[in-house]
Amino acid sequence: KVLNYSANKRVFMEKRYNIEKVNIPYGVLHDQKLICVKSEKNKLIFKFEIEVYEDDYPNPEIFNMYKNFKYCDMEVEMDDEPWNYFRLETCPDKHGKYKGISLNREDFLKVINNSSETTFIECSSTYGEFHIELCVDYYHSKKAYRKLKKYDMCRITIDAKNVTWTWY
Repeated sequence: KVLNYSANKRVFMEKRYNIEKVNIPYGVLHDQKLICVKSEKNKLIFKFEIEVYEDDYPNPEIFNMYKNFKYCDMEVEMDDEPWNYFRLETCPDKHGKYKGISLNREDFLKVINNSSETTFIECSSTYGEFHIELCVDYYHSKKAYRKLKKYDMCRITIDAKNVTWTWY
């Protein structure tokens, strides 16, 4: 479902997906910067800053569809809170070992919103679970969060029905 509309001379495009029935095309969000994550009742809202370059899209139709947008809100409607999963992980070392920590939703919001930089890697859905992978960097974070600098990936699994992307 795609809705295009304008208000106050700003152009919006909204795409809503039922994650139980569709493979979500996330290509434009790949490597885009996460500005913040907010929690509102049963929703998590991921706000991204968007920069698209014509050279990255061999199909000019795709570039033209997104070239005027500067932001994207990815709103995920959650079902059952106990089944949601937030985790920070390191890359595997030369022995194939890695470390990770699990977070509750409140800690996840604090940790992700205090990273030096976070970028979108990918998302997928399987049987009502929405999976998101983010690349995180805590090197320039404030003292309390700098201890997380060994972690470079954030993996999120959300028990959800719908995800809505609003481009503006």
